[in-house]
Amino acid sequence: MQFLIVLLTQWRRAMLARQAAAVRQAVLAMNAEQRKQTTDLTLAEIQAAARLPMPHLHGDSEATPYRPWTPVAAVAAARAKDRSIQLRQRSIALWLAVVYHETRGTPNEGLMAVHREVLGILRELKDHKPTVATEQAWFNQAA
Repeated sequence: MQFLIVLLTQWRRAMLARQAAAVRQAVLAMNAEQRKQTTDLTLAEIQAAARLPMPHLHGDSEATPYRPWTPVAAVAAARAKDRSIQLRQRSIALWLAVVYHETRGTPNEGLMAVHREVLGILRELKDHKPTVATEQAWFNQAA
C-alpha cells in the first residue's frame, strides 16, 4: 500500500509541475495590467478557498471529500492557454489557489517543490516590471 501512495504522489507531482510550467508561460505572456488583474483574482480565489473546510477541493462542483485532489487544476491549466484573456486570467487564478492549498504544508519533498513553484508564480505576478521588449512582444502577438 505504501508503494502505491508513493507512486501516486510522484505522479501528482509530475502532473502539477507540468501544469505549473504552462501557467508560468501564460503569466509571462501577460502585460502589466493583465497581471495586476490576475493578481487580484488570485488573491480572491485563495481567500475563498481558505474559508472552505477542505480548501484544496475549491472549484469542484462535486462534493467528494474523500478524493485527494480534484480535476480542477488540470482543467484550469488547460484553459490557461485560451484565446480569451478573461478566461485565461480566471483559470490561472483558480489553478494557483487550488494548487497552493493542495501543496501547502505537505511533508513530501516533490510537492514542496511544486508549492515553491506556485509561490514563484505568485511573486512573478506581483513584482513584474514591464519592459519594452515584453510590451512589444505582447503587441505583436495581439496583432
